[in-house]
Amino acid sequence: MAYRILITDPINSMGLDILNSAEDVEVDGIHGLSAAELCERIVNYDALITRSGTPLDAIFFKAASGHLRIAARAGIGIENIDIHAATLAGVIVMNIPEVNARAAAEHAFALLLALCRNVPQANARLREGIWERQPFLGTQLAGKTLGIIGLGRIGRLAAARARAFDMNVIGFDPYVSEEVTETLRVELVEDLDEILPRADFISLHAQLTEETRGLIGAKEFAHMKKGARIINTARGGLIDEAALLDALNLGQVAGAGLDVFQTEPVSGTSEALVQHPHVVATPHLGASTFEAQEDISIRIAQQVLDALRGVGYRNVVNLPFVGEVDYRTIAPFMLLAEKIGSLQMQLLHQHGFVLSEMQVQVTYHGDTIQDQTKPLTVALLKGLLTPILGDSVNYVNAPQFAHDRGLSISQGMLPGVEDYANVIACRVMVGDEKRLIAGSLLTQSALRIVRMDNMLMDALPSGFALVIKSRDVPGVIGQVATLLGRAKLNIAEYRLGRDEPGGTALSFINLDSEAPDFVLAELRSLEPIIEVQQVNL
Repeated sequence: MAYRILITDPINSMGLDILNSAEDVEVDGIHGLSAAELCERIVNYDALITRSGTPLDAIFFKAASGHLRIAARAGIGIENIDIHAATLAGVIVMNIPEVNARAAAEHAFALLLALCRNVPQANARLREGIWERQPFLGTQLAGKTLGIIGLGRIGRLAAARARAFDMNVIGFDPYVSEEVTETLRVELVEDLDEILPRADFISLHAQLTEETRGLIGAKEFAHMKKGARIINTARGGLIDEAALLDALNLGQVAGAGLDVFQTEPVSGTSEALVQHPHVVATPHLGASTFEAQEDISIRIAQQVLDALRGVGYRNVVNLPFVGEVDYRTIAPFMLLAEKIGSLQMQLLHQHGFVLSEMQVQVTYHGDTIQDQTKPLTVALLKGLLTPILGDSVNYVNAPQFAHDRGLSISQGMLPGVEDYANVIACRVMVGDEKRLIAGSLLTQSALRIVRMDNMLMDALPSGFALVIKSRDVPGVIGQVATLLGRAKLNIAEYRLGRDEPGGTALSFINLDSEAPDFVLAELRSLEPIIEVQQVNL
């Protein structure tokens, strides 16, 4: 019986040729299907290949459950796929991570060179029939300093190219060790503020997370060397676009090369930047080379065929294992492990530490999970890394990301934990700071945090939450609830643990929306409060 594959977005002909030449495969290319049409048709297919034009949500995966085996994204992004719904439906999700790294690094330099040598402006003038040279006096790269923010694969490729142009390269990435940068001949600095006044050019290659959103704003532009130029081929949200527009108009920044924007297609401030005379802009072309698109189509075709035939599973986003396993049984525990890891990282007081300095111990108890410690540990690693590395981390690459950054994790089995059939416990130590968090499932879908350090809890790891340490005295709950009420913040759950009567108490408060900074400041000013932290799970 032939496998049936549906392709809902265009892919390069090289990949199509591989699929069409396979004797055990039938391929249908149908583009522009509505959500209802896709749900109706998907029951007839074993695999689906898409790009960014086809949303695959929970409704889709409910319709696909029991029929579809593979949902494949021909590219790195998976923002149009509901990974959790796919996992619960037993659908393997795969993508092509970082295949466009070389293309993205080259595009960053294309923008940099075009910006420095006024290529677009000079070309436009010449097309008007006007031969003039003086207005387009350029700036050479040799001897200048390039500051690279984010030293992942693309950032490292950019650094190598900068060295070929005889540039001095300094880099900032709080999660990369000096050993990595020494081989690239990149000076690693400990703080972003060290790059800003030194760099003639700044190139962004960081992931977009809540921590890095608006990474370069008015304050950072003011600290830059006057006349610096900035390149962004990573994510539009890394730059405060209004602040960049002001810096360009004031002459603090001499120019910008932009491939990504806060709004795409551009509008508002993004459109104003595109029209600015000192900006060279392209419409998100970082991966748009013939070679990259050809490579993506070939790889996704080969991955889908191997997975359908059961001979190989590469770049699977949602599961670090294959074989005879009940995905619906283990998926909630993987989600729990991921949330425990995320909670650990978000609660850390240490900032700018190298991941190799962190010690992580994870232990398990329970018949349901005792044979699945490997995927659970991978899920916990994903939770740990996502707050600092962003959505590029998945169940497939989390171990490699951890290895590249020197993070090691030990695992074992707990002899037993009373009251809970299955428990995942994680202890993290960085410097003088250490914390134990344990979680369990009350039902198949009810995830709970059951211990934080020596305090028993019954907390919901979901959405925005305040974690408040206080003295165990009367009136704390009332004071906190009153303050939140005045700020129009609705409490979804309020859970409390303590080490001993009159000792230290720990509140875990789930909110329906994020608490603004002024509310956190007011909470910290309350007399019994020791510490206030906000997390997003």
